[in-house]
Amino acid sequence: MLHYAGFTKRLGDVDHGDTVMDYMKQERERGITITSAAITFGWKDHQINLIDTPGHVDFTIEVERSVRILDGAVTILDAVSGVEAQTQTVWNQADKYEIPRIAFINKMDRIGAEFGKTIREIHYKLGVIPLVCQIPIMKKDSKGDIIFSEIIDILDMKVLDWNKDPKGSIVNKTILNKQNPLFEEAVKGRTHLIEVLSEMDDQLLEIFLENEDPMKVSVKDIKDALRRITLNGKAVPIFCGASFRNIGVQPLMDAINDYLPSPLDRPIPLATLSNNKMIEISLKENDKLCALAFKVIHDPKRGFMVFVRVYSGKINNRMTLFNTNTHQKERVNKLLQMYADDVEEIPSIKAGNIGVIIGLKETRTGDTLIQVNDTRHDLRLQNIDIPAPVFFCAVEPASTSEEKPLEDALKNILREDPSFHVHVDSDSGQTLISGMGELHLEIIKDRLLTDFKINAVMGKMRISYRETITKQSECTFLYDRELMGKKQKTQVSLIITPLSENDKGILEEGGNRIELDITNNLLMDTTQQNQNFLVTKLNKEDIEKALYSGILSALNKGPILGYMITGLHIKVHSLKLFGLESTKTSISTCVAQAFDKAMKNGIPALLEPLMDVEVEVPEEYLGDVLADLTGTRRGIISGLEVSRQSIDYNDSIDIYIPSSDLIYTSQQVVIMKPRRIIKAHAPLSTLLGYSSSLRSLTGGTGSFSMRVHSFGIMSEDRTKAVIHEMQGGY
Repeated sequence: MLHYAGFTKRLGDVDHGDTVMDYMKQERERGITITSAAITFGWKDHQINLIDTPGHVDFTIEVERSVRILDGAVTILDAVSGVEAQTQTVWNQADKYEIPRIAFINKMDRIGAEFGKTIREIHYKLGVIPLVCQIPIMKKDSKGDIIFSEIIDILDMKVLDWNKDPKGSIVNKTILNKQNPLFEEAVKGRTHLIEVLSEMDDQLLEIFLENEDPMKVSVKDIKDALRRITLNGKAVPIFCGASFRNIGVQPLMDAINDYLPSPLDRPIPLATLSNNKMIEISLKENDKLCALAFKVIHDPKRGFMVFVRVYSGKINNRMTLFNTNTHQKERVNKLLQMYADDVEEIPSIKAGNIGVIIGLKETRTGDTLIQVNDTRHDLRLQNIDIPAPVFFCAVEPASTSEEKPLEDALKNILREDPSFHVHVDSDSGQTLISGMGELHLEIIKDRLLTDFKINAVMGKMRISYRETITKQSECTFLYDRELMGKKQKTQVSLIITPLSENDKGILEEGGNRIELDITNNLLMDTTQQNQNFLVTKLNKEDIEKALYSGILSALNKGPILGYMITGLHIKVHSLKLFGLESTKTSISTCVAQAFDKAMKNGIPALLEPLMDVEVEVPEEYLGDVLADLTGTRRGIISGLEVSRQSIDYNDSIDIYIPSSDLIYTSQQVVIMKPRRIIKAHAPLSTLLGYSSSLRSLTGGTGSFSMRVHSFGIMSEDRTKAVIHEMQGGY
């Protein structure tokens, strides 16, 4: 895309490690995308803000925060693998934010590429109506090999080929005449497309009924209908190509302009005020500023760079902003337009655009930014969901001189990556880092060594368990201490209840629900003779912040092994203040200690991460793999399916699939043995090293993917084993 838009003079290659967007050393070494990269370029009088996101499940936060601020998306599918498990995960993320999408079926040049089956999977697995806009053509070359080289555009009935330029810069377009053997297939595809569009779009239906002949419906009318249907999410236009051979990219860029929304086409964003009132944020440059920080990266030369999407107003250079999440003022030092790891200074970032701010000291992912003179200091845009980490390990500096640099480096990574956690164990003094998976923490270690030049030693990879209680518990606690010569006194009553599955709809703070019901139960001590004790400088907002702060600190460490606490409804139902003796510190400490006491009385229990596992194996190994999953892995089988190679799709559903007889001429047929897909839930602890075990069981022919499903209560025997292991040391 960048090459054809004139942004780069040469084509980058993932295999050669010289791509523009995958600029990190770790990305180029592994040939994968790790961090989302943003770039802006022009294509046919349109400005495209492109964000390239990773596909690996360990870096799902990069997808989440990118999808949160995007207007539209291009889903890239592998023509051989089809719709994979992670495809469905990312698709669901886009569904959550109602992002209009188009799909590009890539790798049509590979042996085993199946355009028709991939289209069926898009319909059956993703639950959408695929609208085929192009037909791939396979031809024999001079050696007799079958190659993918041309595409039929069924909207304007033209054949597109890239044969005259190996870099794919020149697109040859020739009219598909009636003598071409593929003419009838293209007519069939165009007719079907118009019929399906007419069922969903009244405007095209009127045009279709007037013309009667689908071939007389203009390209413009079809494109207009396709755009309307794509924007309202009723269907997904399908395109194809082979980016490795530079085929099909320019038509995809045209489709982005033609069918995906501009900021003006998207629903008006909503923000909330402290009284839970919703207000609309209009896309106007002369309106009040409202922007969302969606990504933070640390640059060795420039410092922290905060990526923002501006929803209204504009950000000017040297402007003073107000962060409504941290309630702090932030000064803009520079504004940048990003080109992957290259930059250009700009005077302003206008409504609807994405840019980078340098100079913000406290802003993190998900924070809302407004002008400093705006009175709406409680205005919040919809936040970004941060997944919970499931792996952790200890990290230590190799020498005492590395302690401070390691601490600083971890702080920098922590601000960059909200799915990464750092915790210092108060008992052992060890620094524990948590992440989404083994690869995630491996990349962190690599970055500490190469980017920050810190020699750190990482301990054994361990699972991040959680803690909860199994019965309701109530506690009233009186905190009465003297600190630094000043008396501190507060009394709190709270009740904690385990959340049932039905209660887990709207959660906050690590999977808990916090309720402060103190309006009618805020008591002042009246036993003191001295009336000064009846005076308090705290308002309701100060008291609630202190209570929240105390509860959040207590949630970080459970009573069994010090893991984070989750799955609770915490209700503070009474608070007694003692005048000036009740400070914010005493309130926070009191509620934290009341919570700790209630936890110990509520029969605490350990929770372990349960994973959704999808294993694909040949039929002959099915029994061995099932026995291993249900036995050693303590898994529960939830489903058994036939893989895509032999799946029997319901062809009665009216989806247009180009005829393989016309498209694939004497292509070599590879006979594949039947394969099965096992779907299961299993504890993460039993899946460590599963990749090697599966290879042994299936002779290297099995593959699997997994993602966090939920946290489940451990059995008594398993709990004892984990406690013994953790307390026994490494």
